[in-house]
Amino acid sequence: MKKFALYFILGLFSVSIFSSCSSSEEDSPVNITIPTDVECCNAEETFLAYTFLNNSYVKEIPSLRDTIGGKYAVSVYSTNGKLHLGYNDLFFSVTKISNQGYVRNFTVTDITPIMTMTAMGMKHSTPAITVSKVYDEKFPAVQRAWVSYVMSTSDKGYWELSYKISTNGLSTVHAPSQITVDALAQGQTWLKSFKYNDTTYYLTLVNPKDYQTGINTIEAYISRQGTDKEVPYALSEDKFTIEIYPTMPDMGNHSSPDNKALTLQDDGSYKGQLNLTMTGTWDIHLHIKDADGNTVAGGEGLSDLYWTVSI
Repeated sequence: MKKFALYFILGLFSVSIFSSCSSSEEDSPVNITIPTDVECCNAEETFLAYTFLNNSYVKEIPSLRDTIGGKYAVSVYSTNGKLHLGYNDLFFSVTKISNQGYVRNFTVTDITPIMTMTAMGMKHSTPAITVSKVYDEKFPAVQRAWVSYVMSTSDKGYWELSYKISTNGLSTVHAPSQITVDALAQGQTWLKSFKYNDTTYYLTLVNPKDYQTGINTIEAYISRQGTDKEVPYALSEDKFTIEIYPTMPDMGNHSSPDNKALTLQDDGSYKGQLNLTMTGTWDIHLHIKDADGNTVAGGEGLSDLYWTVSI
């Protein structure tokens, strides 16, 4: 967006704010504050952060709100404000309570999801990135991490999430807050595990709801469960290749051409190419190989290790 257009839009917001003092709350325009404060974002960053956090894609998770030293308000967002089995993005923002400005610099660490198994009297964590990063360099007021839940909330157990957040010399630890993790639609499977050298690994498929017919970029993470199961499962340091063989079980297990194996990227993710030639349910069969090309899990063709997605 051109800068003159951006400032014109922001000007319209300001005009509408000042001209709405006598209107009802229901009809009042949205208020975007652009403070002249070195801790807060400039006009362009504010507009982009506000636009992202107030679109139809993400919504706040109220139970994860917090404050830092009485000066800053913390908000945590996810897709539709909900969490589900498998991969979930988490977005963090900090605003200054005195002027509602978006804070430019902050850090989120120690992101810790914990499942308490009520019947079994035990606890465990799940694959997660425990330190956030700036989501988009154009608006540093939004940071992102992710959690991949291995099971949904039920009468067998409940999830809690905690984190530490710091800015401008102040910090707070958000105490574990109970959250709801929904099951996926029947037949969907976006998270799988396998054993390798007596260690459990988890295969997290990223945002399969975004798939369309035709060529898609397929992205995944491989996390490794440590000896302490209450510690979030970090990305594996092993280097693998994930070969894929997509089939349609309702259509005689026909496959598709032009698929490419997922390979390790610099950011720790695995990316490849997935061709979904028609709408419906697809099983993405997996063949995991180590750095030397040896089979680790799954296998060629219709392996017993697969994700299931629908488009």
